[in-house]
Amino acid sequence: MVGFWNQLFGRKKNNPDTGANSPYLPEKKNDVEIIFAEKFTQKGGKFIYSEDVKSTDDFFKLILEENHWSSQDVLCFDPQLIQRFGLEPSADSIDPQKFKALLISCEYLIANKGTVLICHHQLKDFKLETLPDFFIVFSGLDNFVNDVSEGMSQLKKKYADHLPNNITTLNVKNSKDEKDFLSYGNSAKNLYLVLQEH
Repeated sequence: MVGFWNQLFGRKKNNPDTGANSPYLPEKKNDVEIIFAEKFTQKGGKFIYSEDVKSTDDFFKLILEENHWSSQDVLCFDPQLIQRFGLEPSADSIDPQKFKALLISCEYLIANKGTVLICHHQLKDFKLETLPDFFIVFSGLDNFVNDVSEGMSQLKKKYADHLPNNITTLNVKNSKDEKDFLSYGNSAKNLYLVLQEH
């Protein structure tokens, strides 16, 4: 995984073969993780890499501190994440707009777009525009796919018996795009992505 960070932040290895690039060899492509991280952060998403559970806990606390939130300000529908981060379970008849952020897992991370594929397993039956402006997305390394098509294929395999509804991609809210009238009605969100290795 150190190679992941070296590629992301531009550190070069001393490789004696770099001068001998053959025009007949295909161009080396970046890993999907690198492509996703670059696209996601270029759009304004906050990408946080965590090596282990303790680091993830620390980063979660820092996100809350940075935004002056308490754990009661964070909505979560996932029982595992509620237990994992010590959140209060939410009642079925809640108003999501009363919360500052939504903590979710994701189905897949779409590399070529820098977006997050989610469905009703994360959102329940809520529409994006009815949910808080901030999303904290928790993911592991096995969620990367090249594009939406691959993500949908994987989703169909994963839920072969019952394809989920409310499938959508989360886009990063970008102040430049908000001024563009073509993005009117776009349900983009302020996104934190916590990627945990172990």
